[in-house]
This record gives sequence, structure tokens and C-alpha cells, in this order.
Amino acid sequence: MTSYPPITHEQIDWFHDPYPDYARLRQSGVPLWLPHDENYASEGVWLFSRYHAAESILKRTSGVTKNVRSKRFEADQTPFDIHMLNRDGADHARLRNLVAHFFSSKSIRNLEPEIRLQAERLLQSMSGTDEVDFISAFAEPLPMAVIAGLIGVPQEDMSRIRKWSLMISRGSDSQLVDDDLKNGRKEALSEFIDYTEWLVAEKAASPVEDLISHLVHCESEDLISREETVGMIAFLLFAGHETTVGLIGNMVWLLLMHPEQWLLLREKPELAMRAVEETLRYESPTQRSTYRFATERINISGFELEAGQQFAVILGSANRDGAFFSDPDRFDIQRAPNRHLAFGIGVHNCIGKTLARVEARVALEQLINLREQPVLITDRPSWNRNSFFRGLEKLPVKLG
Repeated sequence: MTSYPPITHEQIDWFHDPYPDYARLRQSGVPLWLPHDENYASEGVWLFSRYHAAESILKRTSGVTKNVRSKRFEADQTPFDIHMLNRDGADHARLRNLVAHFFSSKSIRNLEPEIRLQAERLLQSMSGTDEVDFISAFAEPLPMAVIAGLIGVPQEDMSRIRKWSLMISRGSDSQLVDDDLKNGRKEALSEFIDYTEWLVAEKAASPVEDLISHLVHCESEDLISREETVGMIAFLLFAGHETTVGLIGNMVWLLLMHPEQWLLLREKPELAMRAVEETLRYESPTQRSTYRFATERINISGFELEAGQQFAVILGSANRDGAFFSDPDRFDIQRAPNRHLAFGIGVHNCIGKTLARVEARVALEQLINLREQPVLITDRPSWNRNSFFRGLEKLPVKLG
């Protein structure tokens, strides 16, 4: 007989402060049951909250599949589903390897001067203002500009891509039952894919040195199909900025809310990367992993899943698990080691993790070099209403 946790998905404060509820869920020892999501051909999904269960799920390759497209309703299938994160084995490796060098440590090191220049320009444009929204003025435009340059998207088109991405993420969240959001998601998906198909066709006609042109060239060698190229570009544009916006915004908010940590960072700027890692753990910009399906009966930390059942990880909970992290609810930029799961682990770990880390570190280094510390206008900023991606909707600050 299946046992259920003492709380339901409706009792979790997904959008403001889910961490006390996550703690209760971990204590129960039972995964959370999330009822049917119309976006997936599944009766529902089991969400695992403990660190060790999460780690085993993220590493696991046997008895599971991430080929979500095969599980979707036929009418809901779109090119947006066709990318490396939704593939297994050799198919996943083929798609990932085609773009891996663009996200390698060497490539990102070469990008760092441009990232720093972009950060300097954004901070200069913000200085001397009575009040500015740090999210729209800095946390959004920095990663958007970087990913546009890397992939090969006109900078002036990124505002549209940001709008589509927000509509897609909000409309995909099963915790927001709203017909307008669902319809907005469908419309945004259609427009996003139409745009990506047009952009790929433009690069095919006039190739340059960028990621899109590279994938188009790979098509000529039968390494990737046009449908896969479109899906990969759409996915990389979406994932390549969404979580980094949250990471940078969450990091600055946490440091300003913990002034002793900000002061420590000013005294020891070499702690910048540790501050990035602690933000990733403490306020994970991606709160939940993508879904997996059991292809056979499997056991996850003592919990039996039948073939066909869908499951995932609550990353934000696993990263606050006191069974693994000492004093997990304390924000500590000196924490070491810090084996958080914010970028996943195993073969499906985030390909853009090095880029996101460098963007956040550079942003922080530029901020702590300012003559005056940014000042929070409010200590109660609004969080985005999204249970997948945790980030601030706005962060009003004053810069000297």
C-alpha cells in the first residue's frame, strides 16, 4: 500500500518561502505526490526531497528515460521538446557533444573580458540613480547579452526571447492553474519556434562564426537534423539565460540581506566564487529537476516506482538537507565543501554551468568594487510566481 506524506502539494508555499515545508517533507521520508499535469501524458509525478535520493536519481541511467517527447500527448509535441536534455544514451551524447566546446572552460575564459565589459557598462548606467530595479537593469540584460553573442542571436531580439521564455515557464508550472497562462504558453511556444526556424534558415543562407551556424554545418554532415537544430537552439536560448538571471538576482539579494557576508566579501574578494556556490545551494534558481520516467520497476531510497511512473527531484529541498549539509539554513559564503545539486550531476548535468558561474562571479566582482555598497530599498522584494525557477521579480536598490 502506498503511503503519503503529511502534507500535500497544495500546502507548500511554493512561491514565497517553501523551505519550512520542504523540511517537513524531508522529515516524512516520503516523496511528494504532484497530481496530473496537462503538459505531460502522465497521471502525476513523484517529487523526491532528500539529498541522497536526489543524488541517486540524478546519477541514475538504468531503468529510466528522459525521452519526454515519447511520453507527451501527440497534440502537444513541439520542436521545443527535441534537445539533449530530453534524450538518453548515445542520442543525448551526440547532441551534447556537438555544442560542448562552446561551453568549455577554455571558451568561457575567452568570453570573460566581454562579460566584464558588459557588467561595467550596466553598472555605469545604473549609478547615481535614486532607485533602480536591479533585476531589469542588470540581472536580466547581462546573461541575455552573453548568450545572444555566443549562440548568434541579434541583441535587439533578446527582449522578445525573454518575454517568450517567461510565458513558457509560467504556463508550464502545474502549481499555477490558469487557462490564460496555459494559452499564453502555447502562443509563446509557437512564436518562439517560428522565430528560431527563421533564424536558423537565415544562418544557413549566410553562415558566420557562431553556434547556430555550427549546427547548420553539422546538418550537412548528417550529424543532426534541422528539427533537432531548431530544438537545440530554442532550448539553449531559454536555459542559457533564465536560471542565470535568477542566480545573479538571488545572490545580490542574499548578500545585501546578510551585510556581514557582504563585508566579508569586500575584505576577501577571493571568496566571490564561494559566494556564487552558496547562492546556488541556498536559493537554487532551479528548484526542481526535469522529469524522468521509470522504464521498469525501480527502487529509489526504499520507495518503489512502477514502470511508466514519472518522478523528479526538488533541488531546492535537497540543497537544504541537514542530513548532508551542516547548518543548512545558514547563508555562509565560506562554506566548504559545498556539493550542492543546483546544476544537476551525472550525464545530464547543466552544460552551461561554467558560463553561469563565470557570469555570476564577474557580476559580483564588479559590484564589490563599487565605491559604495548597493542599498536595498525594501527587505521584502517580490518573488516570481514559479515553482520551477526561483528568482526575484524585482529588486529595488540604490547605487551610489
